[in-house]
Amino acid sequence: MPVFQVGELTFGIVICHDSTFSEPAKAMAAQGATALFIPTNNGLPNNRAYPELVQEARASDLSRAVENHVWVIRADVAGTNRELISHGSSEIVDPNGKVIREATRQKTDLLVADVVA
Repeated sequence: MPVFQVGELTFGIVICHDSTFSEPAKAMAAQGATALFIPTNNGLPNNRAYPELVQEARASDLSRAVENHVWVIRADVAGTNRELISHGSSEIVDPNGKVIREATRQKTDLLVADVVA
């Protein structure tokens, strides 16, 4: 579980579904990560896409943030692309579990926040 440093920010990357498991985040936090980036592609066929997936992703993000006292930044796809749909679960969560920014459902959105290491 490598961590990376850019300026004063040390961060880890947890891909999509792996963020539902606490171990990767815990390992990166132990190495000094103060933020976790979670690139996500929840674009699913219509018969498998469901709005509650957003709540599931957000619950996972809140857990990882609070358990490890780290920022969690999730970037998800959103909208419809041919036969795929994503309700969009992009958000920024602070180390106390407070959602600082969240994307508008099913819309392309840009989220910006000051992430303090």
